[in-house]
Amino acid sequence: MKRILMLLMMMSLAIITVACGNDDEDAAEENNTEESATEETPEGEDAAEGENEEQGEPTEGTEQQDMVSDEELVEEDQAVATINGEEISGSSYNRMYPLVKGTLQQSGQDVEDTEAIKNQTLSELITQELIRQDAEEEGLTVEQEEVENEMAALEEQYGDEFATLLESSGFTKETYKLQLENDLLSSKYMESVLGIEVTDEEIKEYYETAKEQSEEELPPLEDVKSTIKQQLTTQKQQEKQEEIQSKIEELRENAEIEELI
Repeated sequence: MKRILMLLMMMSLAIITVACGNDDEDAAEENNTEESATEETPEGEDAAEGENEEQGEPTEGTEQQDMVSDEELVEEDQAVATINGEEISGSSYNRMYPLVKGTLQQSGQDVEDTEAIKNQTLSELITQELIRQDAEEEGLTVEQEEVENEMAALEEQYGDEFATLLESSGFTKETYKLQLENDLLSSKYMESVLGIEVTDEEIKEYYETAKEQSEEELPPLEDVKSTIKQQLTTQKQQEKQEEIQSKIEELRENAEIEELI
């Protein structure tokens, strides 16, 4: 069950993978996502062992944090970029950098080139901000109640383990709420602007297939519905990567972007 939370945290990283236009990396991300969806829902010791091998164990989240040196991070109050006059803070950069580095490592990419990781982290943050600004222009918003409801559902599902998983991945409740708000807005944007929509029927079909293939008893559909939706959304993003990349390039061309580090 631990991998679900990591997938929630990494959802917007699927957008950066598409935006970079790296087909090989995209394929690796998609494969990891599909495998985790099948292996995640079953509960039991075998599933837990599978999680530890790939990406979900809290110890791995801790390793991701430990493998980032102080020299790779910036001052919390330092502006790392501006997009149409809006600043991206060092604190946002420092939260995103370990996730980008960890994602690259999990997909077999070189993580020795810290300059490349820095550039990709900036690219992800810029992409997120461009989507946020365009989403607002489209009249799309995320109410605080939506964020609170998502958080409450996760806390109820994971209990005491929730705080441990957040900490191991470098998040506090407040910083995760910020990431979750961004992810929810990105989902609305993908659905409204790019037509990437996942129906209840697709979610049910996915769940039933996993249920048939699993030797373990699955959690109720309602407990994993949001996770399955995000899995399918990521898959559809991969399928529409050219369209997404084209849209992001359009947003970049029409924006005033200044990288400050």
